[in-house]
Amino acid sequence: MKLFPRCVLAIICLLAGLAEAGTVPVVRPPQKPASVTRPASKVRNITVVAIEGKIYPDVIRVRRGDLVRLTFKAKDGTYGVKIPDLGVKGKATPDHPVQVEFAATSEGEYEMRCTKFWGVRHWSENGKIVVE
Repeated sequence: MKLFPRCVLAIICLLAGLAEAGTVPVVRPPQKPASVTRPASKVRNITVVAIEGKIYPDVIRVRRGDLVRLTFKAKDGTYGVKIPDLGVKGKATPDHPVQVEFAATSEGEYEMRCTKFWGVRHWSENGKIVVE
């Protein structure tokens, strides 16, 4: 009989001490991690015009995750188009524009080149695609 009152007293003191300290343990069920959803990929239709050895626009900005559809139109001759880091290439003439597609999966800047030789200065006047 002496043991029972001591156990009850010990439990009451323990609970009182935890309540006083504000550290009453609370057991919560495990929660699922919050899921992050990104908006669905957007198709970006962009027209690039080549004339007199230059391309317009010379800088194209897209978002990571976009599907990019580039239509190259040549106004004054045959232009070869190449984006080496994205594996994109094609040839546009005044009668036949070329359309290429790629998924913008990695952020960065990608060189866009015309493969027709228009002179030494021409190589510094190519464009780029910026994936943000």
